Amino acid sequence: MLEPLRYSPFLPEVMRDPFPFYRRLRDEAPAYHLAEYDAWALSRFEDIWRATEDDGTYVTARGTTAAQALSKVESPVPSINQMDGPDHTRLRKAIRGVFSRASAHALAPAIRREVRARLAAGRERGGLDAVQELADPVAASVACRLLSLPAEAGPLLVAWVHRYANNAPGDEGRSADALAAAMEMNAYLAEVVAGRRVGRGEPGVADVFLAHELGGRKLADLEIASHMQTLVIGGTDTTPKVISSALLRLHRDPAQRADLAAHPEAIPGAFVEALRLDMPTQFMARTVARETTLHGQRLRPGQGVLFLYASANRDEREYADPDRYDARRKARRHLGFGHAAHVCIGAHVAALEGRVVLEEILAAAPDYRIDESRIAWRSADQLRGMTSLPIEMPIELPIELPIGVGGSR
Repeated sequence: MLEPLRYSPFLPEVMRDPFPFYRRLRDEAPAYHLAEYDAWALSRFEDIWRATEDDGTYVTARGTTAAQALSKVESPVPSINQMDGPDHTRLRKAIRGVFSRASAHALAPAIRREVRARLAAGRERGGLDAVQELADPVAASVACRLLSLPAEAGPLLVAWVHRYANNAPGDEGRSADALAAAMEMNAYLAEVVAGRRVGRGEPGVADVFLAHELGGRKLADLEIASHMQTLVIGGTDTTPKVISSALLRLHRDPAQRADLAAHPEAIPGAFVEALRLDMPTQFMARTVARETTLHGQRLRPGQGVLFLYASANRDEREYADPDRYDARRKARRHLGFGHAAHVCIGAHVAALEGRVVLEEILAAAPDYRIDESRIAWRSADQLRGMTSLPIEMPIELPIELPIGVGGSR
């Protein structure tokens, strides 16, 4: 007999493995009341898909983390993903060119060169950590390019983001060190913004924020830094988690791995499938702005709501055999990049990074090996994934092959 359902994103057992809880939530309580916080958790795909489109009922300005919307140990901050209505639309429109498909495409040769160089260095040692020595630094390098930050800032950003995203049960969403890391990162980015005000550094997205007006006023340096911090976190943390997930899933399924190595044109879909199945962002939070009823439950203004994206992406009502990794799956829709007004602005860049890294690893070492006992996982309520994935690379790299955009060789 099952024990009564009890869910909170902060529970140790949920942090270890949330997916059995998500299944029970979908089946037993698709609109689940977290009584301790007087908040709600939505777990089914269709409910969340429609809720993300209803920005009149569910608003973001009061916070998008559980630490903001549930436990309230973290205050909402100026951030593009914590804005609503026309202000959000205007700011997103102002910066979207930096993250467009064309901008991502232009980065492809540089990303491929860096990936090959890191794989070549790993080959000489017989392997490398696919997170710490490959995906993390590549993602940080791309973020620095997009945000016009100095290249040497990459390791600093990764360290700050890892501290910010890590939390243990009892922290209720943010530890003291996590909040300190956010402040340190914000101070660094504010210095960058201040430099751009007087013409120092490289032109970039900071200049777009400096020119932008919100409510008829210009943004202060610390406000701009806070917006940029959101872009840094999104750009450096989640994509490496999806890449490592794909590598692990393919290690466990040699037939699918061989198929992708022989047919690299299918790799973009394989990356999306890893994103669907092992989405790092377990949820995003909202606040109820107007009363609504869902599955017989009355959601009242002021209550927090968790959109459990990682649960929705495994909903049996949306996907056949949803817990199986199928690199050739053609999903009609998914929530891996969110949906509607707050869809991930960096989706094109993330997809490019994932494609290039997987292409290069499968070309260089299609029979790479993983000792799963050496994998390290993050302790976190919201941003889940591997922080270390050592792989052995027994096959030499084709380092003399030409570099081409889109995997051409």
